[in-house]
Amino acid sequence: MGIFSAAIDYFQRGGVCMWPLLACSFVVIIIGVERYLYYKDAISDTKFILEFCHLMNESQVKEASTLAGKAKGKAAEIARIMLPQRVSLGSRFDSVVYARVDRAVNELHRYMNFLSVVIGLSPMLGLLGTITGMMSSFNALNERVQNPIGVTAGIGEALITTVFGLCIAIVGMCIQAYLSDRIKGATLDMDEMAGAMIDEAEAEQEKH
Repeated sequence: MGIFSAAIDYFQRGGVCMWPLLACSFVVIIIGVERYLYYKDAISDTKFILEFCHLMNESQVKEASTLAGKAKGKAAEIARIMLPQRVSLGSRFDSVVYARVDRAVNELHRYMNFLSVVIGLSPMLGLLGTITGMMSSFNALNERVQNPIGVTAGIGEALITTVFGLCIAIVGMCIQAYLSDRIKGATLDMDEMAGAMIDEAEAEQEKH
């Protein structure tokens, strides 16, 4: 209970800027958790991608389709939808495949812009708290030269908001780096899968 009371005390001493900073911290946590859970189901395993591409390169379409039917994620879903249409779509097959890949990648990028905004906004809000805290200190000096408590309270407000804003930005940057790495890997995997399907479809069309 002592730690909880101390946290509330620090929060109250931080001033009005602590409230938007608290909202920013919730946004970072919510986006991080939501994206992690989404990627867990939406991103197909790289092992599946490699095996799928190997089967497609060997023209083992039936086996590749069976493999995609057992896998999870957006890449496997695209493979399940597009493989039966590789002949009927003809020359439009590559554009349709890449359109689906682009939509899947766009879904992976969802909320990342909001995360970037929060990362940039948090230190600025902390700086705003620093300025308001220093203003309180100067006001205390102007009103009562013999009021050291008012001066230290204003400085404390400035330091608390600065630290809180920087901590949010640091955590947000770590989360953003992790999510961006997942997006990059998933994008490369889907592009490789799309290329393998298009190459096989073109080879099939040349036979006919």
